[in-house]
Amino acid sequence: MLDAYLRNGELFLKEEGVDEITEETIRKTYLWPVDEMACGVGVGSEGEAIAILRKFGFELSGKTRELLPSLIPDKKGTCSICGKETRVVLNKAFIFPFERKVDSIVNEGNRLTFCMEHAFKLYSAMAYLYVVPMKDGTLKFFFDGPERELRRFKNTFKRSFWLERFSVEVKEKNGKKSYSLRVNLTLSRYHPNEAFFAVLHEFVKHLRNRGMFRDALESGRTVRAYLIYGSGQFYRERIIEGTTLERLMDFLKRVQEHGKETRWGRRHLGQRDSAVYLFYENLEIPRNKKDRSKNFLEREEFIGKLLGGRFDFVLLNRIFMERVKAKLPLPFYYHAWALSFLEVFGGDVMDVETFKGINGLGYALGKAMKGTNLERYQWELFRARGFEEFLNKLVELQAKLEISLDLRPIYENKREWKVVKAVLLNGMLNALYEKEKGVSE
Repeated sequence: MLDAYLRNGELFLKEEGVDEITEETIRKTYLWPVDEMACGVGVGSEGEAIAILRKFGFELSGKTRELLPSLIPDKKGTCSICGKETRVVLNKAFIFPFERKVDSIVNEGNRLTFCMEHAFKLYSAMAYLYVVPMKDGTLKFFFDGPERELRRFKNTFKRSFWLERFSVEVKEKNGKKSYSLRVNLTLSRYHPNEAFFAVLHEFVKHLRNRGMFRDALESGRTVRAYLIYGSGQFYRERIIEGTTLERLMDFLKRVQEHGKETRWGRRHLGQRDSAVYLFYENLEIPRNKKDRSKNFLEREEFIGKLLGGRFDFVLLNRIFMERVKAKLPLPFYYHAWALSFLEVFGGDVMDVETFKGINGLGYALGKAMKGTNLERYQWELFRARGFEEFLNKLVELQAKLEISLDLRPIYENKREWKVVKAVLLNGMLNALYEKEKGVSE
């Protein structure tokens, strides 16, 4: 991650025409990266820069009053990047903010140190760091790739999209400025993976509205995204490779195409929002009125796996069953989400044709069960703890309904029976509740 972050700093300085890093250069330009990160809010002093860094989630010490002295080397040491023995600076949260400090608590010698050139390049990388505020803390992310492609993708993402969606609001009282961050996103976000997914949905929508989608997809093919979240001595990171990022964008485009203008309560949803929003926002499992973020833990897990290239039918089925238990509508557009994902990413266990077959079987069973005393079998099947028990319940249900269905897809995927069960049940639930709850298959 260190090298990837460094490349962003090198790109920023190159675009700003900074060819040589000297003490004089640093003194003249050290406020520029902060101002660029804050989308040109106008950083006029070191005090303002420090206040903005804190608002962006940089973990500065309460004693921090200056930035500049920490960028000028003051002792001999070895640069952690180039390996040169020279005068160095000790890493600070505003130079490379993602240093794992746990091991360095005991041994200060384990800390990162940088020569003046690499310290300032790393410090400058914040210019292309993006921050999404959440209920607790922030998600930080940045992109990396070959210079040409990174520049193209960065220009499209930041200049065309991010400046429209992100803003730093400034309030002044008694001569002192305070700052707040605003990101205009359609989807709610309580957790990090949700936050990035919400940004990605908005980005894809923006690209399509401006006819830029194909170009961005091409430039993004070799660009990866780094997601960082957490606080204190600990943080977690996720790397989304370029091929996965490209597929995620294609997946979102396909889901958006299934939507239509609609009203959801007081909210008007446009065509490119509805299919994403009405599935995503209905992944909530109510359990805590005081802290609603806990209602979306399963959604965060599901979206996290989605960002990794996996559509977790089993987890999704668990969410569906909890919502049925709570007498809540199932997520709309499930079929569109599942098919779009499988068409883009493919599938090991569940390819498109297997999904269609098993989902269709579940839907047919649900239609036949609806309005009878056999609806309890949705829970009998859900509680099945082995393939034999699952199959026996299925055969028993088929006999009681006096219908004949092709169970070959079930037998053919015996090894992955849990996934098969989840897909079948999801299809069944959509049939059972579609009219009563307005559920979309």
